[in-house]
Amino acid sequence: MRLPRRFGGLSKRLSTPIPMFKHHTLPSLSFKWLYRLAGAALFVSTLSAVSAQAIRLEAEDGSLTGVSATTEATGYSGTGYVTGFDAADDRVSWSFQADAGLYRATIGFRTPNGEKGFSGAINGSGISGMFDDTNAFATFDLGLVNLQDGTNTAWIGGNWNYYEIDYLEFTPAEAPAGPQAVDPTPVDPDASAEVRELLAYFASVYGQNTLSGQQTRTDAASIQSRVGVYPAILAEDLIEYSPSRIEHGSDPSGLTESLIPLVDNGTILTLCWHWNAPTDLLDTTEQPWWRGFYTEATTFNFAEALADPQGEDYALMLRDIDAIAAQLQKLEDANIPVLWRPLHESEGGWFWWGAQGPDAFKELWQLLYDRLVNYHGLHNLIWVLTSEDPDWYPGDAYVDIVGVDAYPEDMTATLSSSWQAMLDRFDGRKMIALTEFGGIPDIEPMQALGVWWLYFQSWTGGQYGPDAVDDAYLAGVYQSDAVIVRSELPAGVSKDTWAGYAIDANLWVDTGDFLGNIWVGDDSDWIWDAPLQHWIWLPESQVQNDGAWAWVAGD
Repeated sequence: MRLPRRFGGLSKRLSTPIPMFKHHTLPSLSFKWLYRLAGAALFVSTLSAVSAQAIRLEAEDGSLTGVSATTEATGYSGTGYVTGFDAADDRVSWSFQADAGLYRATIGFRTPNGEKGFSGAINGSGISGMFDDTNAFATFDLGLVNLQDGTNTAWIGGNWNYYEIDYLEFTPAEAPAGPQAVDPTPVDPDASAEVRELLAYFASVYGQNTLSGQQTRTDAASIQSRVGVYPAILAEDLIEYSPSRIEHGSDPSGLTESLIPLVDNGTILTLCWHWNAPTDLLDTTEQPWWRGFYTEATTFNFAEALADPQGEDYALMLRDIDAIAAQLQKLEDANIPVLWRPLHESEGGWFWWGAQGPDAFKELWQLLYDRLVNYHGLHNLIWVLTSEDPDWYPGDAYVDIVGVDAYPEDMTATLSSSWQAMLDRFDGRKMIALTEFGGIPDIEPMQALGVWWLYFQSWTGGQYGPDAVDDAYLAGVYQSDAVIVRSELPAGVSKDTWAGYAIDANLWVDTGDFLGNIWVGDDSDWIWDAPLQHWIWLPESQVQNDGAWAWVAGD
């Protein structure tokens, strides 16, 4: 993440755990999934607007606040366009009539001062995006929206400002189809069985449900304490293992090891790496060493380093990659697959790995892949690329999953335009995830508009983490039939062991004796499930002896 940055459902507790599957045998759809598919199809088809008429709202005919209509440029629609967006409250607003249904929304715009971010809302639901740099009038695809029968409202304004608005148009649209199935074969031909099993599971739920994810275990634990469930995916950052941070006193000792019990408990792990530049940190009052992953805090030129494989800077890059490899090796030794998401948001340019353009970035990505996979023999990695610009794509042979990072001003935004742009490029090729999100995304409205993220990962902190929403909103997302939480994951999907068997209900077990189908030794963390004929591993923190009884705490 770049900081700072401008920019309820039915109960879903399952009565029994989802059984383990092996050898890429995909689990059959649960009642929950079938219910969700049927419900979504009914909801979207009901809102189809194919019989309605297109609606074009000319900007110059709207209600103008802090802006004005003009005809200075040529090529606009109607009798003019609106300019003068230079303050947070500047906007053009409309109130209009429509037939209820599904529509594709587009904005006519011009950006004579370069690309600009915009915000707005349609019937109170936030919209946002980035207008391309264009001196001629162009269109921006907002994706699909629902309009209601009768009066509707919309506005555009604020965010980066310094753009011009020509019109807002709604065109009747067909109900969206879900994404095509994706071959879950990993890009690493020697990928571990754990990686293959996890990707097979992802492929089985893609387009049916969205897995929940949260940055930092502190925020994940907060979610569990507030709404009673734990995210399916936990995200952490290997930033402190960057050698240039350790040189300045960072001590991440034990971080990697501390993640292993969480995976033993059934959590899927994803890791990013805010890579502090290997050298050339400014280390000033304005740009201290710990901001060394930002472009503005270092003069390190990785394009020049890549051009000189025998040079000192190239060797320092390899040193850093090798330091991270040592941590990833600990996870491979524990049979843990990792959603590995390095070098994210490259095209933004705010991180040093995006400061030398797309060609240098792609070469760096391929170097990182080669060093970790072929040199270090790490085969527990699922390669996740967070980038939306086609020019920055390193190639299908180096990417398993593609992602979008989004920080909309309104966290209820459906992100339909971002999804559609990625789907147009990757449908049937790569699964698409919401790899960072500022807040907690409202997944059900997204899915109703055909936005089927494989998973979402909320960022952290009071503004962008779970603390940004109240308990009711948080429960509405995490207890939705649209969202998968940890206790609903198949056993063994986060780690190839007897670990992770989901226990949906708390239960009492007799220590040292059989009690029904469960047996627990006096000091053991293994329990035997007779119907499924296998052992279940429970971390010590989940088994607390109380006299002759042990309490097994489920999710």
